[in-house]
Amino acid sequence: MVIEFNTNRIPQVDSSQSAVRRSDAPTASDAVSFSGIDSLKGQLSTMSSVRPENVAAAKDLVADGNYPSDNDLSRVAGLLAAHLTTGPASQAD
Repeated sequence: MVIEFNTNRIPQVDSSQSAVRRSDAPTASDAVSFSGIDSLKGQLSTMSSVRPENVAAAKDLVADGNYPSDNDLSRVAGLLAAHLTTGPASQAD
């Protein structure tokens, strides 16, 4: 067997190589089972989309005049500055 690294060329098959044909018919190993999906849908429909403990925590953060802290803001600003890239849109003409 010869491996050609030039992908622009059409490979020539040696007559000693046998062509392998793949059957398009699905086999038993191709089958997919979704038997548990109805159970999951049932569980999802009974769950509340609102979590009171998270709402209460968010209200507390909003009421706190020091949130986010200066330290947190500095860390976020540092991360943003570290990931800035200079591109054509950000360069002045």
